[in-house]
Amino acid sequence: MRRASRLALFAATAWLVAAAPALGQAAAPLPAAAHNDNTRPAGTLRDGVLTLRLEAVTARWYPEGPKAVSRTVQVFAEEGRPPQVPGPLVRVPEGTEIRVSIRNRLAMPLTLRGLIERPGDGAAVTDIPASGVRELRFKAGDPGTYFYWAATTSETYLARRMIDSQLTAGFIVDPAGPQTGVPDRVFIITEWLDAGVRPVKITGAINGASWPHTDRLTLPFGEAAQWRVINGSFGAHPMHLHGTFYTVESRGDAGRDSHYGADKRRMVTTELMEPGTTMAMRWVPDRVGNWLFHCHILGHVSGDMRHGDMTPAEREAAAAHTEHDIEKAMAGLVIGISVPPGDETAAPDLEPHVRRRLTLRMQEGPRRYGRAPQLGFSILNADGAAVPNVAPTMPPPVGVAVGDVNPSPTLVLTRGEPVTLTLDSKLSKETQIHWHGIELESYNDGVPGWSGHLRQITPAIKPGATYQVQFTPPRAGTFIYHTHAHDREQLSSGLYGALIVTEPGQAFDPDVERIVLIGGAGPDSQSIEVNRHTNPIPMNLKAGVTHRFRLINISPGFTAIVSLRGDGPIRWRPVAKDGADLPPSQTSPQLAQQTISVGETYDFEYRPSEPGELRLEVRKRAADPILTSIIVRVTR
Repeated sequence: MRRASRLALFAATAWLVAAAPALGQAAAPLPAAAHNDNTRPAGTLRDGVLTLRLEAVTARWYPEGPKAVSRTVQVFAEEGRPPQVPGPLVRVPEGTEIRVSIRNRLAMPLTLRGLIERPGDGAAVTDIPASGVRELRFKAGDPGTYFYWAATTSETYLARRMIDSQLTAGFIVDPAGPQTGVPDRVFIITEWLDAGVRPVKITGAINGASWPHTDRLTLPFGEAAQWRVINGSFGAHPMHLHGTFYTVESRGDAGRDSHYGADKRRMVTTELMEPGTTMAMRWVPDRVGNWLFHCHILGHVSGDMRHGDMTPAEREAAAAHTEHDIEKAMAGLVIGISVPPGDETAAPDLEPHVRRRLTLRMQEGPRRYGRAPQLGFSILNADGAAVPNVAPTMPPPVGVAVGDVNPSPTLVLTRGEPVTLTLDSKLSKETQIHWHGIELESYNDGVPGWSGHLRQITPAIKPGATYQVQFTPPRAGTFIYHTHAHDREQLSSGLYGALIVTEPGQAFDPDVERIVLIGGAGPDSQSIEVNRHTNPIPMNLKAGVTHRFRLINISPGFTAIVSLRGDGPIRWRPVAKDGADLPPSQTSPQLAQQTISVGETYDFEYRPSEPGELRLEVRKRAADPILTSIIVRVTR
């Protein structure tokens, strides 16, 4: 059935449901969909055969708890059990025969995908008519992280945004034999969107719940955690872990999973998950305290996500009173993690060395973004003298006299050297700064109302106040410092900067190390700035010299493609991701083009062979117009 026909049928069905009381029929109340934490496999597994009976039904979904807003959605249920968001988890050992029946209790046809042997075509369709039943029998296939899904309003995965947006469920195939090692967790991301109203109504969930109702995990100190993450939504999500790195063990989709050997596993703090993709990850909770795992797109974790379901008065009250309430300022795709005390004596930031002391002054400038002022920083040495800029200066915006001061100065630290940073707020609102990608103690991580532990929780920094942060960078690389107040105004108006950690005895050389810092262009703008300007100043390179491009994306919600272009193809060599060196198998020269999402950093080496003029272009997608570009001049 074509999409238009499906939509027409859905509209007619919705009218009949709404009109039922007027036609003398009592409308049966919809069941409530339970949150599925994906810890219980569905069906009955006996003698190498899984028997499973599924249903597709309409239910009321309460992602923010039973007393909050609900969504009418189509969901999967295991026969005889409540419907679930996400749907029942299929989890079996390799070699299992799966016998599943799917009953469509909806008033419209259902297209089912993903209940197939792996590897396989994750888009292969099983059509189930309204009130129909289908029986499927197949082998599980290769071990991996997969999922199955269905649609009623569209033929495409990306168009499932409302009624059928929650028809997604996990499908895990474990290796054959006894399961040893660390038990894993399965987290499935889903979204619901009504773009036909203003403000837009949107809900983001992990395992059926939106923060603060998502899982709160308590993980033993020093014991590895293994997670499987499935992006069952229509949006891209850069998933960021606070305080430490995780290794990407595999990447895949509904039909296939690519497992990485030890020589291919990369360490990251943020990994972009496109719609319909999967990831297996492993990390070790090696620092005590509270941490977060979340999407780094501001609109997917901010309390603004609730505004579409509020009255104007409720929105105004929320903006005035819940700006830094950890339970209300965040929403959506966030998981809270607590690590109780253990043997944390190895944490490098606890080493008793003489600390380098710097002041990071947070300040407001002229109104650069319409109603919003420019925000930024200045860095001062212990004696109060300004630290010289090591990033390019900027031409002043038209009509704004900011001189040659970069409001997002690059903060340069040294691996293994303890530092005390005094955050001095000259802002008109509270804030707090997160040291993105840095391994440090929880109290210094910078999430107000959450970071720290029971005895000491990180506060917001009030206007006119100071606050001290202490840590010792344990690795050299490219990182970020930025506001973590989940305040769209602060991040999009410039409260961020590049954080570079060098090896001991090495200085940051701005003549060969080129920072490309992608940020927002104001709270009401859908555009971006690069190095704090919409028209960045040119870069100068020298022929025959190896340069390092440090790409950073800390925009509010913009996944970019950065390309270095000339008259012919240009290649550069990837060397690091999120501050961690890439495995040798991933450092071969490649076409100079990189997708980079929010919270990610990438380092590339490029050695121009002859003089000429190049362009560093930034776009949304490969076929989109250029949003901004930097002229790159190569000289002798």
